[in-house]
Amino acid sequence: MKEILISLSKKNKNNKFLKNKFEIKCKCGYSENVTYYDFLAGGRFDLGQPAAIISPFISEYVYDETINVTPLTLSKECPVCGEKMIAVFPLSLENLISILQSQPPDPQMYV
Repeated sequence: MKEILISLSKKNKNNKFLKNKFEIKCKCGYSENVTYYDFLAGGRFDLGQPAAIISPFISEYVYDETINVTPLTLSKECPVCGEKMIAVFPLSLENLISILQSQPPDPQMYV
C-alpha cells in the first residue's frame, strides 16, 4: 500500500492539494515545514495500525457509522538536538488514496 501511495503522489505531483504544508516540531523548539508532496513522495513515512472510529460526518441515521482509518506517521531526526521528531499526517490513508486517484476538475469550470 505504501508503494501505491508513493507512485500516486509522484504521478500527481502538480496537484495543488500536494502543495499544502504542515509543521513538524521538536521538543527543543526546532520546527520545519514539510509539503504533503515531500512527505508522501519521499517515502519516509510508516503506515499505522488501522483503527475503527465513528464517522465524524453528520448522518441522518439513528446509528453511528463506523469507518476504518489508517494513520500515516513520519519520524525524523532533529538536526539541532538529535532527538526523534514524530508527526502524524493530517489525513488517513483511505482519504489520501481517493484524493490522489480522482481526476482534477475541468479547467473550463474556472474560466
